[in-house]
Amino acid sequence: MIAEISAIVAGVNAATSAIKRVAETTNDISSISGFLSSLGGAEVELARAQNEGKLSEADAVKAALAKKQIQETMKEIKDLFTVSGNGQLYNEAMAAMAEARKAKQLELARKAAAKRQFWKEVKQYAAIFSVVVILLPMILALLINFLLKNT
Repeated sequence: MIAEISAIVAGVNAATSAIKRVAETTNDISSISGFLSSLGGAEVELARAQNEGKLSEADAVKAALAKKQIQETMKEIKDLFTVSGNGQLYNEAMAAMAEARKAKQLELARKAAAKRQFWKEVKQYAAIFSVVVILLPMILALLINFLLKNT
């Protein structure tokens, strides 16, 4: 989990610095879209990691700081769009990000459900294997022993 949080934080830092560089050097805010998706993905991954509850104290602090950085960067992006007269474009971008976030969350939930289903099946097969390999021969041995004693 430590490496995962560190990777997310590194991605947030890279996206934030890239957005600031783009904002300083160009008026073409459409070039920010790739960084927006990076921030949105990082936001989903942070939420997933926090919801799992398996973060160490240090990772929890890193995650909280990264979340704060994402919020601040998103506010700066909104200001960039608004100042450039593209408030509607910002709203559309945020709607698209929300849809992408939902899709990513659904995909993560689907993967988690598939993993749970896999382990459920493994347990079922293990139980069947135990019955066939251990219990069945033991019952047969007892039955044969009983039949041999009674004849």
